[in-house]
Amino acid sequence: MATEAFTVRTESDIVHQLDSMAGVLDRSRNYLVNQALREYLKTHARKIEKITQGIAAADRGEVIEHEDVIKEMEAITQPTSGDDFFDCAGIWESREIDQATIRAKAWPDQRG
Repeated sequence: MATEAFTVRTESDIVHQLDSMAGVLDRSRNYLVNQALREYLKTHARKIEKITQGIAAADRGEVIEHEDVIKEMEAITQPTSGDDFFDCAGIWESREIDQATIRAKAWPDQRG
């Protein structure tokens, strides 16, 4: 693969950290910078791809209404039986903690 030189200006402490790491790993500064750039580009390319896919799906109308998401989340957080989790756990007996107080602290904007 062809290579091309370019210059990057950075803070001195970053250069010192890079040189220190290069010494410990017995690699060149150039090698480490190339590895970091590859990882950065790979990570951000994935993010951009996911965002692009999400926008395309929204443009096609493939969305879930906010209210439906809230209903699903509420269904997930509800006990599946008549027993309250905190009653079953036993460790909360002497404390004034229940699902309502936890939900109120977690989602203060919600009125239950």
